[in-house]
Amino acid sequence: MAGNDAMAIPVYVVTGFLEAGKTTFLNHLLNRRDWQDVRMLVLQFETGEEEFHSRYHNCYGIAFPKKALEQQPKQIIEHLRSHIQDYEADEIWIEWNGVVPFSYLQALLLHSSLRSLCKIRKVIHLADAANIENLLGRTGGALPEQIANSDFAILRNVHSANTFKRIRRVLHGINPGIKLYEITSYNALYKQLFGKKEHPVNVFFLLVTLIIALHLAVKPILEQWQIPLNTIINVFLGIILQAVPFLLIGVLLSSAIQVFIPQRSIERRFPKSIGPGMLVAILGGFFLPVCDCASIPIFRSLVKKGIPLPVAVTFLTATPVINPVVILSTYYAFGGNLAIVTERVGLGIIAAILIGLIFAIRPAQGHVLSGGTLDRLMCSCGCYEDLDSITTFIGKAGLFIRHSQAEFFSVGKYLVIGAFISSLFQTMGRGIFTTVQNGADLAVSIIIMMVMAFVLSLCSSSDAVVARSFASQFPPGAIMGFLVFGPMMDIKNVMMLSSGFSKRFIGKLLLTAFTVCFALVFLFFGLGGM
Repeated sequence: MAGNDAMAIPVYVVTGFLEAGKTTFLNHLLNRRDWQDVRMLVLQFETGEEEFHSRYHNCYGIAFPKKALEQQPKQIIEHLRSHIQDYEADEIWIEWNGVVPFSYLQALLLHSSLRSLCKIRKVIHLADAANIENLLGRTGGALPEQIANSDFAILRNVHSANTFKRIRRVLHGINPGIKLYEITSYNALYKQLFGKKEHPVNVFFLLVTLIIALHLAVKPILEQWQIPLNTIINVFLGIILQAVPFLLIGVLLSSAIQVFIPQRSIERRFPKSIGPGMLVAILGGFFLPVCDCASIPIFRSLVKKGIPLPVAVTFLTATPVINPVVILSTYYAFGGNLAIVTERVGLGIIAAILIGLIFAIRPAQGHVLSGGTLDRLMCSCGCYEDLDSITTFIGKAGLFIRHSQAEFFSVGKYLVIGAFISSLFQTMGRGIFTTVQNGADLAVSIIIMMVMAFVLSLCSSSDAVVARSFASQFPPGAIMGFLVFGPMMDIKNVMMLSSGFSKRFIGKLLLTAFTVCFALVFLFFGLGGM
């Protein structure tokens, strides 16, 4: 068996908080008549009121106290190795302690003397639907970490469909890939957990076939209506390919902030006053090579970590306008015109500071972050108080991966929606804004270009090229309105913000950014510009 992963004994782990019903679940599941010929080693790292019993004597159980787990890990590893080799089990089932981080179990099984003998195949989490939300908010990091590493979640005491949907939304906020089941009968549950699955290759083939069939069927109809489907698809894919790498950078930075940087450290070192805080935000935005797609997840993490909202807003609005990638792209798009680059960076910094000051003078009303419990749970993935003391590096690394996954899919779906809407406007609605500009004065032309920047939703690292193409149709002030406001707020940014912030806050931010950028650009170019 040594060194051969395929021959390692499969390990199935059952997690859950105290009194979640883990032992009851094992008694029902492992004592099936059709499993009586399967030799199973049952390892219990938690003992409750109910005891595990083997009806057909095909299960050999061992219990380890929590104190020994924490104080004598080497002895436990030796006991595990000895029992696994002596019993020659077909499967290993583990009932894991509800208050111990899952990373402890991973560290045990990854020890050099055990990792060639057994390997975790599935992790099943048991939860009481009536208490799970309260427990997640009060029990520190062990419970969210168990959920983050689980393949299935089994709920009991689900009294309504709305309760199930609410719990599913909460758990998917921690682990987007987790599958939820409700205990109705153990026979049905057995089929759901261990029934035959469709081969992923077959599912992928069927999905691709369906997409091709729909494309061939719908394309002639759209062409009759003079809707350029191929152009829309190409523009959509172009936006996605531009945005996803930067979104991934932002998600990774955001997750690193959440998981590896304690809140106390940020609160201690980050400037407490608004002025120095804004200066740090501007410097951070200048040195981070990320676009608007990447700045939103980082903005969300900063707000969760307790950074003053005006400072975080300054970072959000300044970063996509003044970072090095945007400066270089603007320089090359306008043929090395330093005046354009200087204007964009200068006006971007001033606009970001003014927007931040407005939020300082007139603070946002109500809760800025949306989701209530969900936001607390996402913090539980990485910024709960006792992270350093209860989680090993393996645990932190696992949380970092899970948090990145959750953040990417949470924000990414809105990016896709925003990119699709933007592709429709870029393909079919561009003339709406350009046909009314002839003879328009400076104010109207600036508004037209700012609205165009909002609906086109271009990536800030490449929007300068598009802005340059309008230089012969619009005055310089309108072009600058496009370059300053577009990276701060557009359709895809609003959609991405809606994944974690209240509608009221997003509306105020959009209105404030539009007003400040318009007024600043209009006054600057109305007075002669550069």
